[in-house]
Amino acid sequence: MFIHYTKTHLEHFVEDLYITHSILQPEDITIPKLSEELDVLVNYAPMTSRAYESSLGVRYILLDNRDSPMKQRFDFLHELCHILRHAGNQTVMPIPFIKAQEEDAEKFVLYATMPFFMLQTYSLSDEYSIAVQQISELFGVPIDMAKIRFDQILRREYEGEMWPKKRKEHPYAFYQAEEEWCQASEQPAVFAYYDPHSTLDGPDQLIVCLDQHTLSTRTEWRIPLEERFHEIELDALRNFELAPAARGDLICFDGQLTLQLHQLVHRYGSSKRNFVLQMRDVEQIFEADQSTVRRFL
Repeated sequence: MFIHYTKTHLEHFVEDLYITHSILQPEDITIPKLSEELDVLVNYAPMTSRAYESSLGVRYILLDNRDSPMKQRFDFLHELCHILRHAGNQTVMPIPFIKAQEEDAEKFVLYATMPFFMLQTYSLSDEYSIAVQQISELFGVPIDMAKIRFDQILRREYEGEMWPKKRKEHPYAFYQAEEEWCQASEQPAVFAYYDPHSTLDGPDQLIVCLDQHTLSTRTEWRIPLEERFHEIELDALRNFELAPAARGDLICFDGQLTLQLHQLVHRYGSSKRNFVLQMRDVEQIFEADQSTVRRFL
Protein backbone atom coordinates (compact mmCIF):
# COMPACT_ATOMS: atom_id res chain seq x y z
CA MET A 1 0.00 0.00 0.00
CA PHE A 2 0.98 3.67 -0.33
CA ILE A 3 2.79 3.13 -3.64
CA HIS A 4 2.72 6.86 -4.50
CA TYR A 5 4.18 8.08 -1.22
CA THR A 6 7.38 10.14 -1.53
CA LYS A 7 9.76 10.30 1.41
CA THR A 8 11.51 13.49 2.44
CA HIS A 9 15.27 13.73 2.82
CA LEU A 10 14.83 13.50 6.59
CA GLU A 11 12.82 10.29 6.25
CA HIS A 12 15.56 8.78 4.10
CA PHE A 13 18.06 9.80 6.78
CA VAL A 14 16.04 8.00 9.49
CA GLU A 15 15.51 4.92 7.33
CA ASP A 16 19.19 4.60 6.42
CA LEU A 17 20.16 5.09 10.07
CA TYR A 18 17.77 2.41 11.29
CA ILE A 19 18.61 -0.17 8.65
CA THR A 20 22.35 0.35 9.11
CA HIS A 21 21.99 -0.29 12.85
CA SER A 22 19.46 -3.15 12.61
CA ILE A 23 16.49 -1.15 13.90
CA LEU A 24 14.01 -3.06 11.78
CA GLN A 25 10.86 -3.58 13.84
CA PRO A 26 8.70 -1.26 16.00
CA GLU A 27 9.89 -3.10 19.12
CA ASP A 28 13.48 -2.09 18.25
CA ILE A 29 12.69 1.61 18.69
CA THR A 30 13.67 1.73 22.35
CA ILE A 31 16.12 3.80 24.33
CA PRO A 32 18.35 0.81 25.29
CA LYS A 33 18.49 -0.54 21.74
CA LEU A 34 19.10 2.79 20.03
CA SER A 35 21.62 4.05 22.60
CA GLU A 36 23.62 0.82 22.32
CA GLU A 37 23.58 0.72 18.54
CA LEU A 38 24.42 4.42 18.15
CA ASP A 39 26.97 4.53 20.99
CA VAL A 40 25.17 7.16 23.05
CA LEU A 41 25.39 7.22 26.85
CA VAL A 42 22.08 7.85 28.62
CA ASN A 43 21.67 9.20 32.13
CA TYR A 44 18.59 10.14 34.14
CA ALA A 45 18.18 13.07 36.54
CA PRO A 46 15.40 15.38 37.77
CA MET A 47 16.09 18.08 35.20
CA THR A 48 15.09 19.04 31.65
CA SER A 49 16.26 16.60 28.98
CA ARG A 50 19.28 17.66 26.96
CA ALA A 51 22.11 16.31 24.79
CA TYR A 52 25.79 17.13 24.70
CA GLU A 53 29.07 15.82 23.37
CA SER A 54 32.33 15.87 25.35
CA SER A 55 35.61 17.22 24.06
CA LEU A 56 36.65 13.59 23.55
CA GLY A 57 33.68 12.91 21.28
CA VAL A 58 31.61 10.97 23.83
CA ARG A 59 27.90 11.58 23.23
CA TYR A 60 25.49 11.91 26.15
CA ILE A 61 21.73 12.29 26.48
CA LEU A 62 20.32 13.30 29.84
CA LEU A 63 16.66 12.44 30.34
CA ASP A 64 14.26 13.77 32.96
CA ASN A 65 13.53 10.90 35.36
CA ARG A 66 10.27 12.57 36.40
CA ASP A 67 8.73 11.97 32.97
CA SER A 68 6.79 8.93 31.81
CA PRO A 69 8.63 6.24 29.79
CA MET A 70 6.81 7.36 26.65
CA LYS A 71 7.83 11.01 27.13
CA GLN A 72 11.40 9.90 27.86
CA ARG A 73 11.49 7.96 24.59
CA PHE A 74 10.25 10.97 22.61
CA ASP A 75 12.75 13.24 24.36
CA PHE A 76 15.52 10.76 23.64
CA LEU A 77 14.72 10.81 19.92
CA HIS A 78 14.49 14.61 19.94
CA GLU A 79 17.91 14.95 21.56
CA LEU A 80 19.30 12.20 19.33
CA CYS A 81 18.42 14.32 16.31
CA HIS A 82 20.42 17.22 17.75
CA ILE A 83 23.42 14.93 18.24
CA LEU A 84 23.26 13.37 14.78
CA ARG A 85 22.25 16.36 12.67
CA HIS A 86 22.93 19.65 14.45
CA ALA A 87 26.02 21.52 15.51
CA GLY A 88 26.57 24.53 17.69
CA ASN A 89 25.53 25.82 21.08
CA GLN A 90 21.89 26.94 21.09
CA THR A 91 22.52 29.32 23.99
CA VAL A 92 24.46 31.61 21.65
CA MET A 93 22.56 30.94 18.40
CA PRO A 94 20.22 33.41 16.67
CA ILE A 95 16.58 32.58 17.36
CA PRO A 96 15.77 31.60 13.72
CA PHE A 97 18.56 28.98 13.81
CA ILE A 98 17.30 27.57 17.09
CA LYS A 99 13.75 27.45 15.71
CA ALA A 100 14.91 25.60 12.57
CA GLN A 101 16.80 23.01 14.64
CA GLU A 102 13.84 22.46 16.95
CA GLU A 103 11.45 22.02 14.02
CA ASP A 104 13.85 19.55 12.44
CA ALA A 105 14.03 17.58 15.71
CA GLU A 106 10.24 17.46 16.02
CA LYS A 107 9.93 16.07 12.50
CA PHE A 108 12.69 13.59 13.29
CA VAL A 109 10.67 12.32 16.28
CA LEU A 110 7.61 11.80 14.09
CA TYR A 111 9.56 9.84 11.48
CA ALA A 112 11.69 7.95 14.00
CA THR A 113 8.73 6.75 16.06
CA MET A 114 6.70 5.68 13.02
CA PRO A 115 9.13 4.99 10.15
CA PHE A 116 7.43 4.62 6.81
CA PHE A 117 9.54 1.60 5.78
CA MET A 118 8.17 -0.28 8.81
CA LEU A 119 4.62 0.97 8.55
CA GLN A 120 4.21 0.02 4.90
CA THR A 121 4.81 -3.67 5.71
CA TYR A 122 1.61 -3.83 7.76
CA SER A 123 -1.96 -4.05 6.47
CA LEU A 124 -3.98 -1.20 7.87
CA SER A 125 -7.75 -1.08 8.02
CA ASP A 126 -9.61 0.82 5.32
CA GLU A 127 -11.52 2.55 8.10
CA TYR A 128 -9.67 5.71 9.11
CA SER A 129 -10.22 5.58 12.89
CA ILE A 130 -9.26 1.91 13.09
CA ALA A 131 -6.10 2.48 11.03
CA VAL A 132 -5.06 5.31 13.40
CA GLN A 133 -5.66 3.02 16.37
CA GLN A 134 -3.55 0.30 14.73
CA ILE A 135 -0.65 2.69 14.19
CA SER A 136 -0.93 3.92 17.77
CA GLU A 137 -0.77 0.40 19.18
CA LEU A 138 1.87 -0.83 16.76
CA PHE A 139 4.37 1.95 17.49
CA GLY A 140 3.36 2.76 21.07
CA VAL A 141 2.40 6.38 20.45
CA PRO A 142 -0.64 8.45 21.48
CA ILE A 143 -3.68 8.52 19.20
CA ASP A 144 -3.22 12.20 18.32
CA MET A 145 0.38 11.58 17.28
CA ALA A 146 -0.61 8.55 15.18
CA LYS A 147 -3.29 10.68 13.54
CA ILE A 148 -0.78 13.39 12.58
CA ARG A 149 1.51 10.82 10.97
CA PHE A 150 -1.30 8.99 9.19
CA ASP A 151 -2.79 12.23 7.86
CA GLN A 152 0.65 13.18 6.58
CA ILE A 153 1.02 9.85 4.80
CA LEU A 154 -2.46 10.02 3.27
CA ARG A 155 -1.83 13.57 2.04
CA ARG A 156 1.46 12.68 0.39
CA GLU A 157 -0.01 9.51 -1.08
CA TYR A 158 -2.86 11.53 -2.59
CA GLU A 159 -0.49 14.19 -3.93
CA GLY A 160 1.80 11.53 -5.38
CA GLU A 161 -1.15 9.91 -7.13
CA MET A 162 -2.69 13.12 -8.44
CA TRP A 163 0.29 15.05 -9.78
CA PRO A 164 1.26 12.55 -12.50
CA LYS A 165 -2.33 12.68 -13.73
CA LYS A 166 -2.24 16.46 -13.78
CA ARG A 167 1.00 16.45 -15.74
CA LYS A 168 -0.43 13.96 -18.23
CA GLU A 169 -3.59 16.01 -18.72
CA HIS A 170 -1.75 19.35 -18.94
CA PRO A 171 1.82 18.68 -20.09
CA TYR A 172 2.23 22.23 -21.41
CA ALA A 173 1.72 23.66 -17.94
CA PHE A 174 4.00 21.23 -16.11
CA TYR A 175 7.12 20.58 -18.20
CA GLN A 176 9.24 22.70 -20.54
CA ALA A 177 6.55 25.31 -21.01
CA GLU A 178 6.37 26.81 -17.50
CA GLU A 179 8.57 29.72 -18.50
CA GLU A 180 6.70 30.31 -21.76
CA TRP A 181 3.40 29.98 -19.93
CA CYS A 182 4.41 32.60 -17.39
CA GLN A 183 5.61 34.99 -20.07
CA ALA A 184 2.36 34.66 -21.99
CA SER A 185 0.04 34.64 -18.99
CA GLU A 186 -2.20 37.64 -18.41
CA GLN A 187 -2.36 37.12 -14.65
CA PRO A 188 0.10 36.25 -11.84
CA ALA A 189 0.83 32.63 -11.00
CA VAL A 190 2.70 30.84 -8.22
CA PHE A 191 4.55 27.52 -8.42
CA ALA A 192 5.92 25.48 -5.52
CA TYR A 193 9.33 23.80 -5.65
CA TYR A 194 9.99 20.83 -3.35
CA ASP A 195 13.69 20.17 -2.88
CA PRO A 196 14.20 16.35 -2.64
CA HIS A 197 17.16 16.93 -0.31
CA SER A 198 15.30 19.19 2.07
CA THR A 199 14.10 18.42 5.58
CA LEU A 200 10.98 20.53 5.06
CA ASP A 201 7.64 18.79 4.59
CA GLY A 202 6.29 21.64 2.50
CA PRO A 203 7.77 23.50 -0.46
CA ASP A 204 11.22 25.04 -0.08
CA GLN A 205 10.65 27.85 -2.53
CA LEU A 206 7.78 29.67 -4.17
CA ILE A 207 8.19 30.85 -7.76
CA VAL A 208 6.08 33.94 -8.37
CA CYS A 209 5.41 34.72 -12.04
CA LEU A 210 4.00 38.18 -12.61
CA ASP A 211 2.39 39.66 -15.71
CA GLN A 212 3.54 42.98 -17.13
CA HIS A 213 0.30 44.76 -16.26
CA THR A 214 0.56 43.84 -12.57
CA LEU A 215 4.19 44.93 -12.41
CA SER A 216 3.52 48.28 -14.06
CA THR A 217 0.30 49.25 -12.28
CA ARG A 218 0.62 47.97 -8.71
CA THR A 219 3.05 48.68 -5.88
CA GLU A 220 2.38 45.39 -4.05
CA TRP A 221 0.73 42.04 -4.67
CA ARG A 222 -0.89 39.73 -2.14
CA ILE A 223 0.42 36.17 -2.34
CA PRO A 224 -2.58 33.79 -2.21
CA LEU A 225 -1.18 31.34 0.33
CA GLU A 226 -4.60 29.79 0.82
CA GLU A 227 -4.38 28.27 -2.68
CA ARG A 228 -2.82 24.94 -3.67
CA PHE A 229 0.12 25.87 -5.88
CA HIS A 230 1.19 23.75 -8.83
CA GLU A 231 4.39 21.86 -8.17
CA ILE A 232 7.33 22.57 -10.46
CA GLU A 233 10.19 20.17 -11.10
CA LEU A 234 13.88 20.99 -11.12
CA ASP A 235 14.31 20.46 -14.87
CA ALA A 236 11.57 22.99 -15.58
CA LEU A 237 12.89 25.35 -12.93
CA ARG A 238 16.24 25.53 -14.73
CA ASN A 239 14.44 27.09 -17.71
CA PHE A 240 13.26 30.04 -15.65
CA GLU A 241 15.01 33.38 -15.65
CA LEU A 242 14.65 33.96 -11.93
CA ALA A 243 15.45 36.91 -9.69
CA PRO A 244 15.62 36.49 -5.91
CA ALA A 245 13.09 38.27 -3.73
CA ALA A 246 14.73 39.28 -0.46
CA ARG A 247 13.09 39.00 2.92
CA GLY A 248 12.72 42.77 2.89
CA ASP A 249 10.53 42.49 -0.21
CA LEU A 250 7.87 40.72 1.85
CA ILE A 251 5.48 42.27 4.32
CA CYS A 252 3.06 40.33 6.51
CA PHE A 253 0.25 42.13 8.31
CA ASP A 254 -2.62 40.39 10.07
CA GLY A 255 -1.85 37.12 8.31
CA GLN A 256 -1.75 38.63 4.81
CA LEU A 257 1.56 38.30 2.93
CA THR A 258 2.33 40.86 0.22
CA LEU A 259 5.21 41.11 -2.22
CA GLN A 260 6.51 44.67 -2.58
CA LEU A 261 6.54 45.08 -6.36
CA HIS A 262 7.85 48.65 -6.32
CA GLN A 263 11.04 47.44 -4.65
CA LEU A 264 11.51 44.64 -7.17
CA VAL A 265 10.97 46.98 -10.12
CA HIS A 266 13.39 49.51 -8.63
CA ARG A 267 16.03 46.81 -8.20
CA TYR A 268 15.59 44.79 -11.41
CA GLY A 269 13.65 47.02 -13.77
CA SER A 270 10.53 45.87 -15.57
CA SER A 271 12.25 43.10 -17.54
CA LYS A 272 12.29 40.66 -14.61
CA ARG A 273 8.96 38.96 -14.05
CA ASN A 274 9.76 35.70 -12.23
CA PHE A 275 10.86 35.83 -8.60
CA VAL A 276 11.92 33.16 -6.13
CA LEU A 277 10.86 33.32 -2.48
CA GLN A 278 12.47 31.21 0.24
CA MET A 279 9.86 29.51 2.42
CA ARG A 280 12.03 29.90 5.51
CA ASP A 281 11.82 33.67 4.99
CA VAL A 282 8.05 33.41 4.63
CA GLU A 283 7.73 31.32 7.81
CA GLN A 284 9.89 33.71 9.84
CA ILE A 285 7.90 36.72 8.63
CA PHE A 286 4.65 34.99 9.59
CA GLU A 287 6.05 34.15 13.02
CA ALA A 288 7.06 37.79 13.55
CA ASP A 289 3.57 38.91 12.53
CA GLN A 290 1.92 36.43 14.91
CA SER A 291 4.22 37.53 17.75
CA THR A 292 3.14 41.11 17.17
CA VAL A 293 -0.52 40.12 17.23
CA ARG A 294 -0.06 38.15 20.46
CA ARG A 295 1.51 41.15 22.19
CA PHE A 296 -1.63 43.19 21.61
CA LEU A 297 -4.12 40.51 22.64
